[in-house]
Amino acid sequence: MGLSHSVMKNSLERRILTLSLLALILTVAVNTLFNVDSFRRSYRDGILQRAQTFAEALKVQIEAVINLGLPIDEISGITEICQETVTRDPEISYCLVETSAGQPLYYNEAGYPDVLSVEYLDNLSAEIAVLQSPTHGKLYDYAVPILDYDDKIVGRVRIGFENAVLQQLVMDHLASTGLVLAAALLVVFLVIVAFIRYGLVGPIQRLCGMAENLAAGQFDTSAPVLKTTELATLGTTLSEMANSLRERDAELSSNYQELEETNLELQKSYESLESISSELGRSREMYRSLLDDASDAILVCDEGDTIVIANKAAESFFGLAKARMEKNNYFSFLEMINCRDVERQFAHHQTLVPGQSAETEIRFWRAMDNCNLVGKASASVIIDKDKRRLIQIIVRDVTQEEEVRQNLERTASEMERLNQMKNSFMGLASHELKTPLTIIMGYVELLLSEREPPLDEDTTQLIRHIAKASDRLSEIVRDIVDVSMIDGRTVDLVSRYVDINVLVMRAANNVEQYINQREQVLSLNLAEDLPLIKCDFERIVQAIGNVLNNAIKFTPDKGRIIVESKLVLRPRLPEKFASVGADGLCILSSEQIPYVEIAIYDSGIGIAEEEQEAIFEKFYEVGEVEEHSTGKVAFKSRGAGLGLSIVKGIVDLHGGAVWVESPGYDPDAMPGSTFYLLLPASSAAA
Repeated sequence: MGLSHSVMKNSLERRILTLSLLALILTVAVNTLFNVDSFRRSYRDGILQRAQTFAEALKVQIEAVINLGLPIDEISGITEICQETVTRDPEISYCLVETSAGQPLYYNEAGYPDVLSVEYLDNLSAEIAVLQSPTHGKLYDYAVPILDYDDKIVGRVRIGFENAVLQQLVMDHLASTGLVLAAALLVVFLVIVAFIRYGLVGPIQRLCGMAENLAAGQFDTSAPVLKTTELATLGTTLSEMANSLRERDAELSSNYQELEETNLELQKSYESLESISSELGRSREMYRSLLDDASDAILVCDEGDTIVIANKAAESFFGLAKARMEKNNYFSFLEMINCRDVERQFAHHQTLVPGQSAETEIRFWRAMDNCNLVGKASASVIIDKDKRRLIQIIVRDVTQEEEVRQNLERTASEMERLNQMKNSFMGLASHELKTPLTIIMGYVELLLSEREPPLDEDTTQLIRHIAKASDRLSEIVRDIVDVSMIDGRTVDLVSRYVDINVLVMRAANNVEQYINQREQVLSLNLAEDLPLIKCDFERIVQAIGNVLNNAIKFTPDKGRIIVESKLVLRPRLPEKFASVGADGLCILSSEQIPYVEIAIYDSGIGIAEEEQEAIFEKFYEVGEVEEHSTGKVAFKSRGAGLGLSIVKGIVDLHGGAVWVESPGYDPDAMPGSTFYLLLPASSAAA
């Protein structure tokens, strides 16, 4: 008996443990093999993402300097940035800046790799190339173009890393993962050993002993107490075998009863199947009812593309009876309704796969009311209970939506045409007005000059009114010309390096007479030693003057206007105005880019928050100017609503930004407004 137990133990236990160990090892090995490529891709994409971040940051710095007029090969500090990039991220092998022809300009101490071949991978972006170098082996190279202010490529930033870095990272990961999996494997194997030895082999040994006793005729042997349900059942069965000879008749009777119960259960199962079949029939009827109640047209095709179901909405939408659609081929049906593109529908139909839906557009002619319709068709594959492939096609009427879209496109095209006509008219009208205005103003000056006999006072006053009106009309014509040139990007800037404070003082002198008329106080708080700005002198004076005129208009008599200038390294711009600026200027950049800021504060009526963006649009006026004068001398010259629009256009052309801040509109409290003009400072020496 001991020998049989030992043989059983050694055989069963050894085989189970061996199979368990092999299964665990195979599972770990397969999981590791499947994850190697995933680890590698993950590390590669992570390094490429960092390389992209470094490259884009260096590109922005270089383009900012290039936009200031400095050639790419004369920029200082780039080599240090390249070395810092490689030092900061040891997984990066090189960082270099090259010309558009591929000639290296700046690079880290390790140099740049020599390249034997270049390969672009489909699963990577167009900026990423795989290089082969005789000294560095396989390399991943991320390159971004450097553009000048004309969007011309003048160079590239390239950052790359060796494939050996990826291999080492993968091996390190696998090593650490292997240690963890080995420890886990050992623990699991020990648990399995304990379970097999104490939970399986031991109870089986005790059951074998009981079986041997029964074979020897010891029918009074009791079954051992076992915790496992299956083994406990086996022990109970062995106990029942001890009483089999004495209770054969009782057992036969019991077995017959069990057969009766089984037969009853089978009868119940049969009735249940019939109930399920009946329920399926009702479900089919319910499905057809739902199809008929649906507002969209629905067609169901079988494996042979024959229409087997068509709902009531399909009858109404396609103008065909259900009998004409069902049992008809789907593509024959499309030809029946004069579908414009049956071949495309067929090609689209063939690409359908289970688990996915695809949308297409159906354009057809409905004969019953002679109209062209457009439907949005969504097709999906359905597998029924018999494993048959069905295609469900849901068609929604989008005819009206299509008409609205076409009308919108026509409206947009018409608006574009009208805008072009408007610009042409403004240019032509301003040109045609210049000549007669010049003649009128010439004659007015001639009439107002000293002459014999002198004109009477009434006539002189009338001529002065004509002169004032002519001056005002000349200003409007000039503004129209400026707006037309700015919109058409035909403004010729005569740029030179100037002191911004000189521009402010020139603009202040131009409005001095209006300040005196209103008995207002103009204060200039100008910072010293500001860097020069490269700009068109007259245009920037015009922009500052327009803002000052606006402040004079909307500030009460004896009010105060303050002009300040200062240098800012991180321009402060409200988030809602972040889009203000031209040529991709990043106003909210965290980098230290020098700008000169001009702030013009007035103690006027203020501007409502909802109007603070709109005031820079053409022909926009804020209320009646007459309401804003409180003294004896009223500044009642209402403009054409072009002054601030011209300011924005001029500042944008110089790569700057303009915005306004105000607590709000209040003609009683006079909260005031502050206009900010932001212009890029020049790197040239003053």
